[in-house]
Amino acid sequence: MARWDGTAWHPLGAGVGGTVNALAVGSDGSVYAGGSFATAGGASANNVARWDGTAWHPLGAGLGGGLPSTVNVLAVGPDGTVYAGLVTNYGDGYSGSSVARWDGTAWTALGSGFSGAVEALVVGPDGSVYAGGSLSTFSEPEKYVYRWDGTAWRPLGGGVERPVYALAVGPDGLVYAGGIFTTAGGASANNVARWDGAEWHPLGAGLGGGFPVSALATGAGGALYAGGYFTTAGGLPAHGVSRWDGAEWHPLGAGLGGGASAATVLAVGLDGTVYAGGNFSAAGSVAASGLARWDGAAWSALGSNFDDSVRAMAVGPDGSVYAGGFFTAAGGAAANRVARWNGTAWSALGVGVGGLDAFVYALAVGADGAVYAGGSFTTAGGAPASGVARWDGAAWHPLGAGVGGTVYALAVGPDGSVYAGGTFRVAGGASANYVARWDGAAWHPLGAGVGGVDLNYVMALAVGPDGTVYAGGYFTTAGGVTARRVARWDGTAWSQPGFGFDGPVLALAVGPDGSVYAGGFFTTAGGAAANRVARWNGTAWSALGVGVGGGVGGGSPSVSDLAVDADGVVYAGGVFTTAGGVPANYAARWDGTAWGPLGSGVDGRVMALAVDGRGDVVLGGEFVTAGGVYSPMITLYDATGAVDVEGTGAESSRLGLAVSPNPLSRGGMVRVSLPEAGRARVTVYDVLGRHVAVLADGERAAGVQEVAFDARRLAPGVYVVRLEAGREAVVRRVTVVR
Repeated sequence: MARWDGTAWHPLGAGVGGTVNALAVGSDGSVYAGGSFATAGGASANNVARWDGTAWHPLGAGLGGGLPSTVNVLAVGPDGTVYAGLVTNYGDGYSGSSVARWDGTAWTALGSGFSGAVEALVVGPDGSVYAGGSLSTFSEPEKYVYRWDGTAWRPLGGGVERPVYALAVGPDGLVYAGGIFTTAGGASANNVARWDGAEWHPLGAGLGGGFPVSALATGAGGALYAGGYFTTAGGLPAHGVSRWDGAEWHPLGAGLGGGASAATVLAVGLDGTVYAGGNFSAAGSVAASGLARWDGAAWSALGSNFDDSVRAMAVGPDGSVYAGGFFTAAGGAAANRVARWNGTAWSALGVGVGGLDAFVYALAVGADGAVYAGGSFTTAGGAPASGVARWDGAAWHPLGAGVGGTVYALAVGPDGSVYAGGTFRVAGGASANYVARWDGAAWHPLGAGVGGVDLNYVMALAVGPDGTVYAGGYFTTAGGVTARRVARWDGTAWSQPGFGFDGPVLALAVGPDGSVYAGGFFTTAGGAAANRVARWNGTAWSALGVGVGGGVGGGSPSVSDLAVDADGVVYAGGVFTTAGGVPANYAARWDGTAWGPLGSGVDGRVMALAVDGRGDVVLGGEFVTAGGVYSPMITLYDATGAVDVEGTGAESSRLGLAVSPNPLSRGGMVRVSLPEAGRARVTVYDVLGRHVAVLADGERAAGVQEVAFDARRLAPGVYVVRLEAGREAVVRRVTVVR
């Protein structure tokens, strides 16, 4: 279970201990969940529970008793009564279903139940309850759709001749049924029909060309939305989803795509936005893995994350963040292994054949904004590009003949030279042992390169302000001299900084004072203890406190990437659970004196780090949640500091922020005062510091302005509103009441 606030996903506490099949929302904002589970929020809850915005609560003793049972469907009436459709396995191959009602205190059954499964359940504006499925009562043959009259279940007219999988009620009380039938009340109706209280009516030519209608929902003005495995609506193409306006069917753009595609669940928001979930990988022309939003004109994905791991990141001179890796979608749009974040949205660097054809492991950005990508790809922009390519802002270009292997590391020198390291032995067709330089026209080896053992790969590169090149990896020699996993190139010859390391170096970064930071698998640096991370001051290596530790799954801890901000703060990401002896899940921060975690961290390996133009840290890797929030493969950590819940921290005296009314119920206004034009961001956090909403994010003029604060989706409680502009921030507390 998860909640989408318009910008990001959030968990509902600890969730439930099993499968959720059904959700319904009450008029007070309570969320009801039904399915097959025994606990909710860690407490006993038998197949059904309520979320009040803060915690889970059972509904009495729940449903199902001691028999294997599951709640298939839920509905909430206008008076707040909750109805649940329960399927129970009685053994010996026999199962039946029933509908039960929760009045806030106790459960009562509606009649003696059904033979077959309840698949759909709705409540009309007058409180009438309708059930559909593969149903029959014990006194009626199979009619598949029924109404509860207060005493017994009665079929609607003559019913339909095959199962009903979806029901919806319009604001006028009209009932819509969808399924796999061809007649309703004895008249022709292709998989969807309308009940007016007296008889059934077809909806034009209906929905066909495939399998059942799986979902129905009504919107403003009585519009009906249908989802399923159909390919036609009203005889015209409609892929998996369509809209009925009362007279004819209309497709929702190009519909859904990706094999046998269908919207199997639908919901319509208060603003008329349609949300579709189901079996699809695209909505219109947008990549959307099973969940998408229709705004009346176009489809969009929910979320700005990636469909596969992020392995590299770099920051441009304008503060843009570039990400590279295994992904083919970023922010819901196609992006072949590399994408750009402009502070608001992700965009591709060339799509289709205009992108890269295989994995990206390294990125670097030149002073002119050109982006260099390294990896295992063989084409860029449709042209040959062996392992390395350049993006000029409009198109990809190869760097000569490229290199003869995979590039794992890239760095750009102050003179614009590009340095590449990896598994290759040739660059530009000439010998170059694992490391080479591109001068803008041709490749050049760096002396005799590196070597010494069977696995000599260069995994990390960094260039100091004086042009000195540092290389890290698995090698033990450089230019024929000893260089234990780290080496320095001065433009003429290789040398070893200090005594080197006892294990591979995977990451290098240079601080604003010229210090070089190294991370990897090592436990000593320069002959002294240094747990996976160390600093070179130009003369000797030193540890950063007790370093990082706590491997995962029985493996050794490691640092995969490093980044240093303008103040010299070092950020480390990798596979570790402690930093400086304190908990730090996969990411940590060294302030020059001590280690600290990045909030509650992430739940998987961090493989790439970058500090953006605002000083925030972007993390990429193989995680799914960040700070407890759904954020697959990539996330942003606000490095300006955690939200000051009590409002006692230092604030900027130049920014103004006020919320009115306070307390507020359904909505209010946030008044912001900006001393100068520029980008401003207004966000909302709960008392635990969890991000719950973005009220504004974009360029704004100087002066006093107002931003709407819609609090209808927030549970009652205390929240913090935060205004950020430039490097300044201010917070205010606000209370939401009902």
